[in-house]
Amino acid sequence: MNAAAVVGITVLAAFLALLVRRHYPEYGMAVSLLAGMLVLGLVIGWAMPVIGRLQALLETASPSPEYGLIVFKALGIGLLAQLSADACRDAGENALAEKAELAGKISMLALALPLFEKIAELAAELMDGGGAG
Repeated sequence: MNAAAVVGITVLAAFLALLVRRHYPEYGMAVSLLAGMLVLGLVIGWAMPVIGRLQALLETASPSPEYGLIVFKALGIGLLAQLSADACRDAGENALAEKAELAGKISMLALALPLFEKIAELAAELMDGGGAG
């Protein structure tokens, strides 16, 4: 299955949801959510080899494996926040969608805070070492 198939599935699901929504609005949202979960499952299946290669690359290039873990966690948080925000928008809840996106951004910032601290420490060490030499 390729990207064209996903596009076909999403367009078909959107058309079906639109038709169903006329008579049964709650089923229209269910069609959208089911199609979204199907597409997400397909995309995750495609992404696994890419994630494996990226993880191997990060392990060889990174001084600490925790950096790669932080990148993958941030990716997961971003995807979940976007998925929940899109589901909220489909339900007509734009304010909740904004809150879901904000929660994802704050969670990623909190996750990356240790990296910022290490970068700041490294910068301070470099400035102290540069001034003493």
